[in-house]
Amino acid sequence: MGYALVMEQSFPIIRHPAPERRGPVLVSVPHYGTQPLPHITRDDYGEPWFATFAYGFADTFASDLYGDLHEHGATVLATPFSRMFVDVNRRRDDFEHRDGQVRSRRGVVRTHTMRDVPIFARPLGIADLEERLQTLYDPYYSTLERLLAQLRHAYGSAILLDGHTGSPRRMKNHQVIIGTRHEATCAPQLAAAVAASFTRHGFEVHENVSGYTGGNIVATFGHPTTRRVHAIQLEINASLLMTTTRDEFIAHVSRGGIPEKAEENVARVRRCLHEVMAALPSVLAAVHDS
Repeated sequence: MGYALVMEQSFPIIRHPAPERRGPVLVSVPHYGTQPLPHITRDDYGEPWFATFAYGFADTFASDLYGDLHEHGATVLATPFSRMFVDVNRRRDDFEHRDGQVRSRRGVVRTHTMRDVPIFARPLGIADLEERLQTLYDPYYSTLERLLAQLRHAYGSAILLDGHTGSPRRMKNHQVIIGTRHEATCAPQLAAAVAASFTRHGFEVHENVSGYTGGNIVATFGHPTTRRVHAIQLEINASLLMTTTRDEFIAHVSRGGIPEKAEENVARVRRCLHEVMAALPSVLAAVHDS
């Protein structure tokens, strides 16, 4: 299946801050990547234009928001590959299958469109999917575990910020959504600090909206009481980051294009995130000193 090519690359993406700037924050960006797997070519798709799906299933402009946060004290973890091939923010067993073949319209892998049209020319077998998960899914989780353990050892506790940009169709008019599984994965003071920064910059912030309470990464690693790891999911509505409408965006991406950035809003969100990186360490220390 060509997974040896994956292992020749640096996977997953890890960006460390300078030692003197490092803090207790790990930023995970599970839908960062827009690349297809190395062995996938245009001939592997059921229709040539399906090759644009790899970009379309990524979080739009996530790299612009979260990619440089290591320069602001966070450790950054991301995957270069589109979540169409492996979505590391889903449960490992979250896929549909029939007669030994994967037929999944959502979940940890996508093989079919929501209208049940095969995306790829050849079906994906269960054994092939297992190899893919061992190569791409399992290392992401083991790396998360290792990096959080290092931060917890260095600081006594750690914060995992799971960063996303969300579909305008699903997020509707919500600009920013913070998910903490209804405060199960994070002390409320930390979520409040994140919200305060975005509110100061004029964004509307909501918490634990249905469908955005926190995905598998937040649920897996957010154990503030037993493990002293606080996990927050942050969703920024992608409509804030582009100048095109949702319909124009879909048409643009289907032609292989990249939407035009709303540079001023991208800069505003980046300023918020830089403030968040600066504020969270002291709030975390106060939580555990109290």
